[in-house]
Amino acid sequence: MWWGIVLVIICVLLLLCFLLAVANFSGERFMEKYEEVNKQYPNNNLTPLAFISHLNKLYFNNKLQVVQISEVAKDCYAKGKLFLSTQTLRNPSYASFTIIAHEIGHAFQDKTGKKLKKLNRLRKIGRLVGTLLTPSIIAGVVLMILGHNLFYWGVAVASFGVFIFILALIIKLRTISIEKDASKNAIKFLKEFFDENDLKKCKSFLNDARLTYWADFLKICLGWTTMSRKTKLFN
Repeated sequence: MWWGIVLVIICVLLLLCFLLAVANFSGERFMEKYEEVNKQYPNNNLTPLAFISHLNKLYFNNKLQVVQISEVAKDCYAKGKLFLSTQTLRNPSYASFTIIAHEIGHAFQDKTGKKLKKLNRLRKIGRLVGTLLTPSIIAGVVLMILGHNLFYWGVAVASFGVFIFILALIIKLRTISIEKDASKNAIKFLKEFFDENDLKKCKSFLNDARLTYWADFLKICLGWTTMSRKTKLFN
């Protein structure tokens, strides 16, 4: 019986260590993967700008705007605009094409549905109430300790803090789902230009990128260990 308990404890500790490793080092792993894939090039003459131009004409009637930024790995989509780094726009690597396809995948989500708008709304609500998370928990505990008629008020106030925390987790999970969907769109776009061997590299890069979002989720869940890197709740 004791051996069974010890084995369970060991398994839990090993799982915890694995999750902490994912939470703390996936970002570095992604950047290493980025540097590697950014030096690999498909065997064609396609340029990032030509790739964007083709998809923009085919799916967006040339209404999608491209904004050049200087920061590497800060590529994103927002409100009809692709914010792409100079390196992404100028380097015709697997990394550049995959990043562009993924961000255009978000643009396609924005065009065909309300997923991004709903997520942004949730984030705004989260940022609005997020500042009350720690004060709610502390105030709730204090009121419960004081007891008497204040105990139930303490439970209510602490519950509000727990609700904010759960909201943050829901938003992170929703973000992961939307990123996965954008990656599916990206693969569809990439298939128009690349063969199966090229797509394998792009898919692997997309999976590494998605792992960073899972890491962000784990950082929140494992914050109590104090061994996990901090992250913003509602970004």
